[in-house]
Amino acid sequence: MEFVGDYRFNASALEVWQALNDPAVLKATIPGCETMTRVTPTHYAGHVSYKVSVITLAFDGKITLSELEPPTSYRISVEAHGKFAGTAAGTAKVRLVDIPDGSHIHYEASTEIGGRLATLGSKLMQGTATRYADKFFVRFAEAMAARSKEIDSLPPA
Repeated sequence: MEFVGDYRFNASALEVWQALNDPAVLKATIPGCETMTRVTPTHYAGHVSYKVSVITLAFDGKITLSELEPPTSYRISVEAHGKFAGTAAGTAKVRLVDIPDGSHIHYEASTEIGGRLATLGSKLMQGTATRYADKFFVRFAEAMAARSKEIDSLPPA
């Protein structure tokens, strides 16, 4: 399955980059994320539970960042394994660009699913994945706005 997305933020590309690499922000913004831990500067581990139709699927996953060009681009690769659900893997090329009054993010992603997850059908999974990506970016934009307010409320140095 292929996915493409574009989002705009009222924060600089550097600020968005930093938030995208903060495990606490990721845990708070990834739908269904129960744990997110930085293992190394480019490797994360986490656990998510997703509801697909009437089924709740739980996954343990690994995230690897590569092709890093801070703060403008990287490749993110995800491997997830569910005890009963099957497997999911994907990769996305993410690009950040500063624009007037903020930044713009563009991603191109592809995913593969296996096991019971694949039996749900690609059309259902494509729609679910798109909804979860949209939820993530809405939550991420809210987190970016909250971070900006925190910075603005700090006393001058």
